[in-house]
Amino acid sequence: MSLAAVASQNLRPDHKFSKHADGTRPRVLYAEDSTASRIVTTAMLKRMGLEVDAVEDGELALRQAEKSNYDVILLDIEMPVMDGVTAARGIRALGGKTSKTPILALSAFLADSTEFSHWRDAFDHAVPKPADSNELHRAIRGVLKSPLPAVAPVIVEPAKPGSILNGLRATLPKGTWIKLMTLAATESIHYANAAAAAFDAGDAETTLSCAHALRGLASNFEAADVEKKAMEIERNGANSGTVYALQASANAWAAKAKAGTI
Repeated sequence: MSLAAVASQNLRPDHKFSKHADGTRPRVLYAEDSTASRIVTTAMLKRMGLEVDAVEDGELALRQAEKSNYDVILLDIEMPVMDGVTAARGIRALGGKTSKTPILALSAFLADSTEFSHWRDAFDHAVPKPADSNELHRAIRGVLKSPLPAVAPVIVEPAKPGSILNGLRATLPKGTWIKLMTLAATESIHYANAAAAAFDAGDAETTLSCAHALRGLASNFEAADVEKKAMEIERNGANSGTVYALQASANAWAAKAKAGTI
């Protein structure tokens, strides 16, 4: 059985959304580049009785929206190939029914008012990462009940620290929990190493992009030290010391994950 299937079976039950009159379930298009985050959130959405198409980036989301109709579209902001803002605006430009589909932003950067102001016009709601199943349920229920997009995005309050992972730890089998955390930590090493390689190559833009991605992943999995060091690079720029510290922190998190001590 896949990790996603196990997670879906063991997550705490939520109130399920009602089926449509024709017996089909509400459909969600979900884009997130982090495999670990995508597994967890997809499992939460399926547990709510939703049919989910999950893709890795904004370009794939735009292509999928061209082919199929969805009740809700959920987009991460920071993604490679095409970010969530570009994808949301592209989906709006498709016209017809798709242009009126509610689009929710899922981002770790809502606390940054400057960052948020650049893309709030593209979305109906904004849900901060990490978001637990109750927050996702509340946000999706809100847009499904609204026949027209909201005039201004509604921001859902973030989860209490520890609530998401504590719930997963309590409900997932230990082996599945370790696999999930190891996957997330391995992704963090990938982003940290990519940031270092970009820094060595003098590519400041890619270095910052990797730090953005790593900050979101660390926030979603409550790796506070990794998140702090990624945020430092975002705010103050990268130097050899901050890049090395980010790599060391990611490796330390991965070691704890593999040992099952997180």
